[in-house]
Amino acid sequence: MADSERRPSAPSLATVTIAFVLVSGLIGLAIAYEVISDRARAFEQASLTRAVETRVKGVQVALAQALYREWGNLTSVRRTLSPGNPARTKDQLSTLAGEGTVISWAGFSNSEGQVVAASNDLLLGADASSRPWFQRGLQGDFAGDVHESVLLASKLPPAADGRPPSLLDLAAPIAGPDGTVAGVLSLHLNFDWAQTLVEELAEAMNLELFVVNPEGRAVLASDGGNYADLDIPSFRMARAGASGVNVETWPDGKLYFTATVPELAYRGLPKFGWNIIARIDADAVIRPAQAMSNEVLVNLMLFGLLLVLLTLLFIVAYIRPFRALAGNASAIAQGEDVYPYESGRTSELSTIGAALARLQGYARSTSEEEGSFEQVGRARPSDG
Repeated sequence: MADSERRPSAPSLATVTIAFVLVSGLIGLAIAYEVISDRARAFEQASLTRAVETRVKGVQVALAQALYREWGNLTSVRRTLSPGNPARTKDQLSTLAGEGTVISWAGFSNSEGQVVAASNDLLLGADASSRPWFQRGLQGDFAGDVHESVLLASKLPPAADGRPPSLLDLAAPIAGPDGTVAGVLSLHLNFDWAQTLVEELAEAMNLELFVVNPEGRAVLASDGGNYADLDIPSFRMARAGASGVNVETWPDGKLYFTATVPELAYRGLPKFGWNIIARIDADAVIRPAQAMSNEVLVNLMLFGLLLVLLTLLFIVAYIRPFRALAGNASAIAQGEDVYPYESGRTSELSTIGAALARLQGYARSTSEEEGSFEQVGRARPSDG
């Protein structure tokens, strides 16, 4: 009676085993999922950081090469330009400007600032002495930031968005026969061409690009947006002329990986003072990492299911025999005449079964001896 009352209070070996496996498996799977997911996110983040940094450097070179080609055109004319032959200079400049898709205007101004030769005679005779490209061009090679046209505003077609045309300036001094500065040769590059170039580079590199001037204004943006004085790390670095990679939230509320690099010093091309920012949506990290995490979770769940099935097979093969052995031992202890349980699946089962058989044999021999003694004791009084 006391044994039957104690028995239900202790869990079976099969219950303990499956509970242990389930708890251990759940803990192990949870740790594995967290570790793999973190590693996946870290790997994706590192890969994307390297990707955006590498791509923006490619953009840096490609943009510098495109601008250098136009600077090379200017220097080519510069070497053969004759200040004393305006007609020939006009032909050279008109050929250089072509249809105006890249170079909106090419002109040569004398040392007083008067335009003495120009492509298609645009601005011929105009006074350019107050223009920054002329003033800086007298001092040396010059590259000017994006600006709306002033003298050419009424002579050029409007920009694609309907606003007055915007230009980029390239200028260089021209030496006269006596070695003094005879004037300034200047090219005005079409802003739409530069914008299209940035957009095509952004599409080719699968990122968004922003060309930022020293004042912190994005003069060229691949998405066509207007960005100025943003208080985010990439723009702060751009204003300082520094390089770096960041993960930051932009005004649209989205998280981006960004890389900032200064304008490339490319051969003899004068610098515009720009910095280039490239960004990639952080969802590009979250989506693959999340997909990988989901796949890992499914695989871990399948592994957990397999672990449970293997545990059940283990219980059937190796734990249930102990239950049968326990029942057999209980029956033997209660004096029932049962055949000892035998199992060779484990050495422990075999040893315990053999021990029970010996104990049962010993109990039978002891019982038989006691029975014979009782018979002898009952027989002796009749013999007397």
